[in-house]
Amino acid sequence: MSDILSLNRQAWNRQSTDATSPWVQPVDTATIERARQGDWQVILTPNKVVPRTWFADIRDQDVLGLASGGGQQVPTLAAAGARLTSFDNAEEQLAKDRMVADREGLSIAIEQGDMADLSRFDDACFDLIFHPVANVFSGRHTPGVAGVLSRAAPGRSFVIGFHEPLLLPF
Repeated sequence: MSDILSLNRQAWNRQSTDATSPWVQPVDTATIERARQGDWQVILTPNKVVPRTWFADIRDQDVLGLASGGGQQVPTLAAAGARLTSFDNAEEQLAKDRMVADREGLSIAIEQGDMADLSRFDDACFDLIFHPVANVFSGRHTPGVAGVLSRAAPGRSFVIGFHEPLLLPF
């Protein structure tokens, strides 16, 4: 599995330099300002905004951005008032979260690692786990989901996006 982890890290680090890729473009200051005013949106799948009704009030909530680095969802949720931890495998994607956080004065904990191994986090420590379409980049789905569920506080949310893997070869 470490080969998959390494290959995906390298691929996303390369992807992070692609100015045309929508998944590596950090949000702008206007997006952060709107989020601070309560007007925010995030995506889980390539083309659809997550309905706000899927979220409770995230202000002062502990949120894990699981494999969602890139300077988009994590800074937006932080600007909306959540306490964010960005956990991603790719250094360059995490650097984009850090860059937006520094630029906008946001507090975001940055952690690098394998999305399938959340052992560094205590059980029931997050109110929301936000995991966009990244599960196709892990070689170990079942341990990852079990680990995620144990990190969500009882009665809290795990929001995950999926992608049809059959589309990838084509």
